[in-house]
Formats: sequence, structure tokens, C-alpha cells
Amino acid sequence: MHRSPSRRVAWLLACSAALGCGAKTEIFQPDAEPPDVPQPGPELCNGLNDDFDEDDEVDEDFRDEVGRYVHDEHCGSCGRACAGAIEHATTVACRLVGEVPMCGATACQPGWAPTDTGRCVPWDAHLCLPCLDDGDCGAFAGARCASLGGEARCTVACETGGAGCPGGYVCRDGLCRPPGGSCRCEAGEFFTVSCNLEQPDGTDCLGTAVCDDGELSECAGTDEICDGRDNNCDGRTDEGYRDERGQYSLDPHNCGACGVDCSATVLPDGDLVCGGDPYGPRCVLLCAETLDGIQVGDHLDADLIIGNGCECTVGNLVDEAGPVHAAGQDLDVDCDGADGDVPNSLYVAPDGDDANPGSPLYPLRTIGEGVRRAAESLASARPTPDVFVAAGTYAEVVRVPDGVRLHGGYRNDFLGLEPDAFITQVVAPEASDAPGGAALVLEDGAGTTATVVEGLHIRGSDAPAAGRPAFGAFLRAPGPELVLRYLEIRSGQGGAGTHGTFGAAGAAPSVAAQAGEPPRGAVEDTAHECRPDAANIVRGGRGGSNVCGGADVSGGAGGDADCPVFGTVAAGGAAGRNGPGGATGG
Repeated sequence: MHRSPSRRVAWLLACSAALGCGAKTEIFQPDAEPPDVPQPGPELCNGLNDDFDEDDEVDEDFRDEVGRYVHDEHCGSCGRACAGAIEHATTVACRLVGEVPMCGATACQPGWAPTDTGRCVPWDAHLCLPCLDDGDCGAFAGARCASLGGEARCTVACETGGAGCPGGYVCRDGLCRPPGGSCRCEAGEFFTVSCNLEQPDGTDCLGTAVCDDGELSECAGTDEICDGRDNNCDGRTDEGYRDERGQYSLDPHNCGACGVDCSATVLPDGDLVCGGDPYGPRCVLLCAETLDGIQVGDHLDADLIIGNGCECTVGNLVDEAGPVHAAGQDLDVDCDGADGDVPNSLYVAPDGDDANPGSPLYPLRTIGEGVRRAAESLASARPTPDVFVAAGTYAEVVRVPDGVRLHGGYRNDFLGLEPDAFITQVVAPEASDAPGGAALVLEDGAGTTATVVEGLHIRGSDAPAAGRPAFGAFLRAPGPELVLRYLEIRSGQGGAGTHGTFGAAGAAPSVAAQAGEPPRGAVEDTAHECRPDAANIVRGGRGGSNVCGGADVSGGAGGDADCPVFGTVAAGGAAGRNGPGGATGG
């Protein structure tokens, strides 16, 4: 029997419900080859349990006790090395900034000082600025708010920058001061002071003014440099270094962050350029074959490991999801580092964060957030309909609207696809408000345009009360373009059946029963004994008449009572139809 795609989907899910609570429905390719079984090896920083330890730990040699990547070579995530990551830094380490692992400077070049957040900033940027406390004068250890000429002004400890006081300042009492001891510009004074310059949005920007022999110049911004500040006071920060996503990808001398200089590393076989994850730019190998544009057959540095060169051969310029059982270049056919079109896709993993951009290196945490962003993007100039989900358990209800393509069963690096090995499980919470506690809900009309759900293990929640159904997945009125495959769908435990209703009252008898004669006083003879004749017989009532299902079920007549004789009993009543005789009369 032929079914349209939408009717076939409904039939498959109906079969799951018909099989009962906990039934298993699998949609699979019958000719699929079994996957290769991975073997244990040394633990690498790659999002996998390479050594197959008993605790099933991932990257344990590179993470702290709460799972944060705090290694200097893998800070915040695998492959994010701290060496050369901070401009003007002389030593750098992976450190926690607000509980988040970040590369930070521990020492800076002369004239610069490390901040609390690990950046190197000019130590003289706040000199002579009015202040209330040290915090107004910079986020580094040597910043001071001190009395200069009777005014509270910013200065620095003399050795903060490692090269004595800035030009025009002298060291007195451990602090750098203008030669006259005051920040007022007087004749014979030559120094630079900090000042506040109003930005277009009305906020203040830190500028500078020059005292030249008693003449103080107007406050002005400086040329924009990559330092996390708005140097030219135009209301923007590090413009010219950050792309439309806000990522530092435009300048190879500041790649991924200010100060990460790709040109600082000299390689015998090529140069480094800024590339890789669009939301986590890093220095990657410039492959000569791509200088005239990427073509099929070109070789790229997809794994971002400089040591093995341009290892990936472009097999196709269009990388659609899959195929199942593929890994490496067989999956990443366009060599952009993961399955799918990385710049125009979203990625989800158990160790992600919904505040992340949703890239392979910075994945989201919940499938629902990925689906939400994908759905919102469909009407934009840059739609991202594909959501790739790494193996793990996701306690949520996934609601898929029309046009979203959801792909599960991936390895954590999105370079291996095996739904039965990299199990991506969606479990509905107990308090789910989805129909029947379903973990997967296909919204009405899903499949009107291309809509895909694949590679997931679905588990609905148990029914909350008797008589309530339990579903694994729920859909209604799907469109013809809906595709479901490589799914395992299990419902929760259905509710117990409820009691049946009371039956209708039986029919009344066709002839009602009659009461017997009322009791009366005995008739005695002259000896005061009860006369044994008809005068002392009290007749029993006549039984009612009725027929049930064609059978006569009339009641028998009641027994007669007569004068008692010691040691005897009155006769019993007559037997009813299809029943035993009446009880003995009293």
C-alpha cells in the first residue's frame, strides 16, 4: 500500500502508540553497515573519551574539577592556546576571570600593566584625571588616586610600567607627578593629561590633552588600536578589527583577540592567516591552492592542526548533513571543520552554553535554543535552518516548526555521525505540558517546506494520571516535505484505565407483587385453642411477574400463615420462575 510522506509519518507514530507503553519504533535504513568500534588511546583534548576510562571522562587531563578547560594550551576549549594571545604581554597563562577560563597576561611590556581581566593596558591612560578612589584610575595594581597640588587626581606607582614614569612626569614619594606637583597647566610645564571626551551617545570617553608651556590643548581621542577600548571616541570599540559578528577576524595581527599575531609564527611551508570557526577565529595555515578561491580538489587545513599541513581534500562545495556512518573528510566534504555548512548552521552539545553563538567550538546547550534560533533565522537574509546535535542526554521537549532541519547522532567534534553509537537522547521532563508527555512535538504544518528530524532517541514522560495517554512523539497535520529517519521513539508509561460507568436501571415488572393479608387475631374454640380451619389462615402475597431476556423471572407467591401448632412450621411460599422456592412462612 502506497502512502504519501505525511501519511506514512502519521502511520509510523500511530504504530508506536498501538504497541503500548514503552513500545519501540525504529526508523532505519535496512542496508546500513555496522559502525567500526573505536579503540582506546591516549587522552587528547578533542571532546572525546579517548582512553575509555571507567568514569567515561572527557578531556580530563585538560579540565579542572568542575569541568572547565584551564590548560595553557587549551584555555576555555580545546585548541585555544594562550601563547601570544594577549597584545603587549610578556607572559600569559590560562586563568579564571569571573569563573570563566580566559588567557590573561601575568606581565606586560614596559609602559603597559596587566589588568584584573588579564589585558595589558597603557599604564598612563588616566594620568591627572579627577578621581574619587583608586578604581577610577585603572583596573591594574599600580593605579592610584592621590592628592596632586591639593586636588584628587589619578597617577600611578613609579615602577608600575617597568620603565619609570612617563615623559613629562617625575617620581616623588613613590608616585609619578607633573614636575610642578600639580595637574594644572602652568608656564614651564610640559606633560600630557587624561580628560573626558563626550561621545555621540552622551557618555564619556577617555581622551588626552597636552600641556605645552602653560597652554592646554583640547581634549581629543587617539587613533583606534586593538585594545578593547574606544580610543577615537566614536562610540565603537576596536572597529577595523572585528567583523559583523563582533569577532576579531579582520586583522591577522589581532586574530581571535587583540594581540594574537598570526605573523609572529614563521613556518617553513606556509604562512598563517586568521580563519577557522567564525565565532572563534584563530591562526590557521594558509593553503596555497585556495588563493584563487576554494575549488573541489583543493586542500585545506580543516583540523586546524598546523603540523599536518593542509590535510583535508575538498570533495564538494556544498556540505549537507550526513551521511550516516561517516567520519572525517567523508563527513566534512567542504573541509570547514565540521559536518554541514558551518557559517550557516547551528551546533548543540551537552557542554555548551545557550549564551554561545552556536558554532562547533562554541555550541549551544539545549536543542530548543538551537531550534528557536534556526526558526527565527528563516525569514532573515542569512537563514541557518540546520541544527546539529552532539551525543548526550537533553532533558527537554523539542518543538520543531516548519523549515527547521534537526540532525542528531554526532560525535562531540561534529566529525563523526553514528546515531547508534553517539546516542543523542531527548527525554521529556515529568512536568511536560506537551500532548501525552511527548519529548518531540512537530508543530502543525511542519513539513510544508523541507523539515527534517533524524538521529535522535526520543523518550516521552509517564502519564500523570489514570486514563491519560503517553506519547513519545506527537504530530498533527504534517506537510509532504517532512522527513523522519534514524529515530528511536519510546512513549512513557500510560495511565491506568478508569472504572466503567454504572449500567442503566432494569425494567419495572409487568405485574407488581402484591402484599399478603394483614395479620389478625386468632379464632379460638371454647377451650381457648386456635381453631385449625380457614378462619385462622392468613394468605401470603402474590409474587410479581416479569420477563428478562425472554426468560420468565416472575416471583413466587408468599407462604400462608395459620394457627401455630407446637412443634410444626407453616408451609413455605411457592417457587419463583427460574429460581428457588420462597422462604418458609413465619
